[in-house]
Amino acid sequence: MGREMSKIMPNVALSIYPQMIHLGSKTQSQIELEADNIVHNISSSNLFRSFPVNLRLLEYCNSKFSEKQVSRIDENFHQYSLGTKFPLNVPPRNVPAGVSCLVKKFFSGDVSGDIGEALFAYFLLIEMKIESYRIAHTRPGKRGAFLVPDFLIWDDSFKLRTLVGTNQYPSPLLAEVKGFTGSLDVVRVSHALEQLKTLILNSQYLGMVFLAVRNESQQRYNAYVLQVGS
Repeated sequence: MGREMSKIMPNVALSIYPQMIHLGSKTQSQIELEADNIVHNISSSNLFRSFPVNLRLLEYCNSKFSEKQVSRIDENFHQYSLGTKFPLNVPPRNVPAGVSCLVKKFFSGDVSGDIGEALFAYFLLIEMKIESYRIAHTRPGKRGAFLVPDFLIWDDSFKLRTLVGTNQYPSPLLAEVKGFTGSLDVVRVSHALEQLKTLILNSQYLGMVFLAVRNESQQRYNAYVLQVGS
């Protein structure tokens, strides 16, 4: 990373959704309705804090906590936040009928997902002072039809009580992370809730959903925390 890049400290505004989401025995259609309400009311979230992101530390979080292997999240985060679309070479020649050349390169979903997970880990480590050995990324269980959240957090000192919405809770906390390049998508928000439901149902576990949303007009990320219980 160049000297100029190392000086860049993008800011993230993190807000907490005002109502706890109770999953209980809700059906899939009821969860989808809940997700729709969240997307339409997310602007009413309460600002928790804004914080700068040190890109070198973000790359560390990417390497230690993100599921996919995507290198140089520090550089990608900056370009991604700006909404950069890299140009591709397009020779001034005729192409076959029905074919068009790709003129701009887009970031993949893996980059978006990794930025979200790295940003969540960064927030836990740097802002909330959760020790790294208390954070674990789960192994995806989708193939076995057993949905699990992205992260487990052993917060025995209740450092995340403001985010969770209560002063005491059992460990581990459950967390699902979703990254968005534009506006929130109802389907993906409902999937995030479903990832938490299996472990929360009929248990005392509490969870959260961390939504990392690129705000292209302000060239930064907004993040939202949803408090989730049974």
